[in-house]
Amino acid sequence: MGFGEGIKNRSGYDGDMMESLYIIGVIILGFGVMAKLLYDLGNQIDEGLIELDEKLALAIQSVVEKIPGLGNSEPINPIQMAFAQLIGNMAQQKQVIIPPKIIERDQKGLFVSKDE
Repeated sequence: MGFGEGIKNRSGYDGDMMESLYIIGVIILGFGVMAKLLYDLGNQIDEGLIELDEKLALAIQSVVEKIPGLGNSEPINPIQMAFAQLIGNMAQQKQVIIPPKIIERDQKGLFVSKDE
């Protein structure tokens, strides 16, 4: 046996086994730290999305308020609504319906003029 080989420490493990246990401990600690960081990152992303949603809602609300007729404007006057319906009905009654023309074809499939 060489120097230090087979020498056990107070816990009863030899040097190579202790080294492996230290490495395993560091790896487990690293996974724990990584899990904590991912958990904190997830919470920050959730908070950021909530904040972004609130800011986006405020921006949309301010834009909609500036558009006439969509914002906090007064309701439509019933008399104005009646006039709008009256004008729409009058426009529909004045529509001219053009009847379709039937144009005949000859034996070759060409259109025939009415002069013939």
